[in-house]
Amino acid sequence: MRRLGTGFAVRSSLVGVVIAADSDTIELRQAGGKLVLDSAGPNSFPLIASGRLQPYGSSLSGVSLTAASPEELREALRRETVSAALASSGDRFDARMRVAQVAAQAGNGPLLSEVMQVALQDWPEGLEKPAVRRLQQISAVLNDRAGFFSLAEDGGNTPEDQLWRGMMRMISSPTSRAGQMVSGSDENDRLQTADLLAKGLPVLQAYAEPLRDRLMPVASEWVARYGSDSAAKILEQLPDTGQTTLAKALLAGRRNMPGADKRLSDLAHDPSPLVWPVAREAFLKLALEKKTLPAQAVADQIDGILPALRIAKREKNGRLLRINALIKAGNWAAAGAAIQEWIYRYPDDVDAIRSQKTTILRQMAQSASGNERQNRDEIVFLKEALSQNSKDFSQQDILEALAHRYEAMGLPDQERETLRRLLVSQDGPAATQVRIRLASLELEMGDLKAARDDLAAFIEGSPDAALALPGARSGQTVDVALLRARIALAEHHSDEAAGELATIRDPRAWTFRAQMAEKSGEWSRAVEALLPMLDSLPEPGKSQDTSLSPDQQSLVLRVGGDASRAQDQQTLDKLSARFGTLMKNTPSAGVFRLLTGYEDKAVTPLSAGG
Repeated sequence: MRRLGTGFAVRSSLVGVVIAADSDTIELRQAGGKLVLDSAGPNSFPLIASGRLQPYGSSLSGVSLTAASPEELREALRRETVSAALASSGDRFDARMRVAQVAAQAGNGPLLSEVMQVALQDWPEGLEKPAVRRLQQISAVLNDRAGFFSLAEDGGNTPEDQLWRGMMRMISSPTSRAGQMVSGSDENDRLQTADLLAKGLPVLQAYAEPLRDRLMPVASEWVARYGSDSAAKILEQLPDTGQTTLAKALLAGRRNMPGADKRLSDLAHDPSPLVWPVAREAFLKLALEKKTLPAQAVADQIDGILPALRIAKREKNGRLLRINALIKAGNWAAAGAAIQEWIYRYPDDVDAIRSQKTTILRQMAQSASGNERQNRDEIVFLKEALSQNSKDFSQQDILEALAHRYEAMGLPDQERETLRRLLVSQDGPAATQVRIRLASLELEMGDLKAARDDLAAFIEGSPDAALALPGARSGQTVDVALLRARIALAEHHSDEAAGELATIRDPRAWTFRAQMAEKSGEWSRAVEALLPMLDSLPEPGKSQDTSLSPDQQSLVLRVGGDASRAQDQQTLDKLSARFGTLMKNTPSAGVFRLLTGYEDKAVTPLSAGG
């Protein structure tokens, strides 16, 4: 029998077992009538108790990573390097593996990788040894290169095996892991990785200091960001050291614990370039969620620390946080530019910003900004998005947003071209609305023939022309009729224009008819067109609202003015009777009395004698 543990081995003998320790911190003592194998020192943990191997520290890999001082590791590395150089051909592979083991303890990734490469070139069969496979895992993690030997599912189920399995998962994407089932979504995959790492954190705590200092910060940070409650509990039970301070602060921020922002703010002043940018990013993310800082301020501050986040390997996360902050700030132009930069930098990770890009496009499709420079920037983003021609984003939204910005910038030719492209991809009421917009634009451009052609899809002479198209809405009926009337009037066919609106009962149609009659001096027809609009105005004693708005007062005066010019005394008397009381206390009261001859009978005239 031979069982290996961290810093010791248990071998069978003729009279029992032999415990071979390769570390001065290993001690065998008796407690309660039983032998206990333990490690001495501040980071001690049980190795063998109650006659069995404890989970922590036990491994079948044959690689010892136990604590040793840097001086001891340097001396061991020198000694093992000389031994490997002088070893015979039969012993050379094992001698090189001892050099690799010391390099792993020292956290020297480049040396470990070089030794492993040379050793396996000389004897490829050595890859089948568990110790070699574990050293390959360590080399991959230290050099941040998963490679073809990811071995993410290698090893047993001891905490140390799970630690290195989690380490391998941490440096590789789910799709790149050979021989492993992907754990559902990315979120579930990160959760499973964090749980594996958490189970091995106590083992990692007992590793040699250089290796522990290399791995503990990244492993504990992963657990803090993505771990379950049980994984977080293991992290919280670790001693407060420089390697776990940042992770515990990140965990506090993730849980929104009291004082989390203060802890992160303090760490943001740490001199380490691997600590302060990460803490600052977490602080700004928490501020964005709690709304303690304006979203635009968060985006600006993230933009300022992107170079530092690149050193800390958090640049991609920082850019994603900046995009989200710009979206919350409503800065669509800057958000669009940030999206384009993401696509340029990370073309294989477009899925990460898919929802943000959709949100930006839909918001841009609603309306355009009043800022010309911002509109220009947004047009650049929209044209880039249109050229990508991705099926995941609505081409209609992009074209709609472009049309709004061309309209705001006074570019009718570009707007017309965009609307025509939009018309091809639309149907139903949406297509009808685009056709109406296109005809209106061409009418303003003076292209009457094109405007008529756009309206040719509607049934000529029908009062419900817009409803002739499938799915059209009744509100579009008035739009079509008004456009036809405006085109006819522009062609000096006033009778045709009036005929288009004769059966339309809508304030816009009545107003347009009145404008045509007033322009030609036909005051009676103007009065006839405006009178239906008075029906919606309040009446004394019949409505709770006994006042007229400024627009309603203007309408009454307009009808009165046209009736006066038409010498329509009957209409003037009706206006006086209906609106006299409502108009008497308004700024327009004098003009109303002049037009209608209204007199307030409640006022008793003074006698000549005073």
